[in-house]
Amino acid sequence: MAIADMRDWMRSVAERAEKKMRSNGRIGRRANREKELFSLRARSVKGLFSELEALANAVNKEMAEPAIKTLRALNAKNLGGIEVPDGARLALEFLERRVEIVLQPLASVGGRPAPLGGLATASVIQYDRSNPSAADWFDISLREDGAWLRKAGDGAAPAPGFTDKEMRTLLEWLVS
Repeated sequence: MAIADMRDWMRSVAERAEKKMRSNGRIGRRANREKELFSLRARSVKGLFSELEALANAVNKEMAEPAIKTLRALNAKNLGGIEVPDGARLALEFLERRVEIVLQPLASVGGRPAPLGGLATASVIQYDRSNPSAADWFDISLREDGAWLRKAGDGAAPAPGFTDKEMRTLLEWLVS
């Protein structure tokens, strides 16, 4: 088969494939699916930050004067009309201690933004300025059902979810 004939054949097969994909609706669904995942990422990150902030604010309201400082940076990227947090950060500070949640930024995969690993991955860092060598951290990742889970090591049992109980434990550590 000559090169020109081969190109014509490839074009005709590609045109048929595109036509079938359009009639099947797969192209539209993929774009909508991507938007849906980015939207879920944005909602879940904002929700996680809001829950932890709400717990800190509730503790502050019980005190004579607020002592837990909240620092929040969302660093939103606009992807097709959806604001997606990228490298977002939430920090709670009390005296010399700090709890920080840092969202891993999106990576460029084939020129398009995409999360590495799960839908979203974040690091939770516990840091005491008076004892920097005792800093501790763990990673959490977002599932498509909106649940945040601790990342488990390779071959390890599935890690527990990152729930209100774990957030309260972080606040207890912060003020201890």
